[in-house]
Amino acid sequence: MKFYFAVLVPWILSVACEAEPLLQQGNLDDWSSYTILGESQYEPIMDMEQGVVIRASSENSASGYRFFSPIDLSVTPILQWQWTAQQLPFFMEMSNQGIEEKITEFDETQSEGDDFVLRMVVGKQALFGDAKTLQYVWSGNQSIGAHWAPNRNSRVLVVSGEAQVKMQWQTLSRNIQADWQAMFDEEIQSVDFIAFMTDSDAIKGAAIGYYGDIQTLRKDQLSAIQ
Repeated sequence: MKFYFAVLVPWILSVACEAEPLLQQGNLDDWSSYTILGESQYEPIMDMEQGVVIRASSENSASGYRFFSPIDLSVTPILQWQWTAQQLPFFMEMSNQGIEEKITEFDETQSEGDDFVLRMVVGKQALFGDAKTLQYVWSGNQSIGAHWAPNRNSRVLVVSGEAQVKMQWQTLSRNIQADWQAMFDEEIQSVDFIAFMTDSDAIKGAAIGYYGDIQTLRKDQLSAIQ
């Protein structure tokens, strides 16, 4: 993968206040940018439903933001975030009739199609070499629950997409420990960073998505809001 360092549910304010906030109301002060190719654009905007969110747009680019701080999964194993897609990754191609067509179907499981409108990443930093990462994605071509290994240090898990309504906010909650165990067959007690990225560099195309608040939760806090 490209990282070289590594159900809609209601929003309840009282629970969020007990959680460990990582990103709130589009404030990226505690996040650092990273670039793989080009510069995807991340702009705080006002959303009538969610307040301030991050609009992410990519044009043949792959860059994102990373929250680099250890997260103790024995305390807060749940990662919860909000996102929605506007434009799934696409590229333009000339047909045999000489007409330019928008192409949205490509193989995301291969390096030449490894682009996602929304990508949330949890990772463990290695002393030497690449980080190990688990990537939650909104897929335009794979079914929810599909997963694959781009390389020995990365796993991709589809958590959104598959005929879900675009421009409709989702709140997703994932148990990082359980998912890591399922994807890597490895028990972990912490992760070193959280990252998000909207990219379209593999297909040399474009994509637009939105990220809302991101936080970690205890297991009992997740039960309280479901």
